[in-house]
Amino acid sequence: MSVRLVLAAGGEGRAEAIDGELLECVFSRAFAPGAPIDFEARFAEQGVALRGKSLRSKKRADGSFAVSLRLVSLRREDRER
Repeated sequence: MSVRLVLAAGGEGRAEAIDGELLECVFSRAFAPGAPIDFEARFAEQGVALRGKSLRSKKRADGSFAVSLRLVSLRREDRER
């Protein structure tokens, strides 16, 4: 799975895996643990506004950051998509 993510504060990333409320993403910047992250997940022509809290960020070899976050605003209907 690779879903395009658009940060509300500007910037983009992609979701690589989801397990319940845990989302593994790749962004061009790091986030402090506990930092709120507002973003929109884009599926084809549809977008879903979401909010998460950063759990950890780890720099990758290519200079991007693997970011783990816990989704705090995911509705059941959106989770099932």
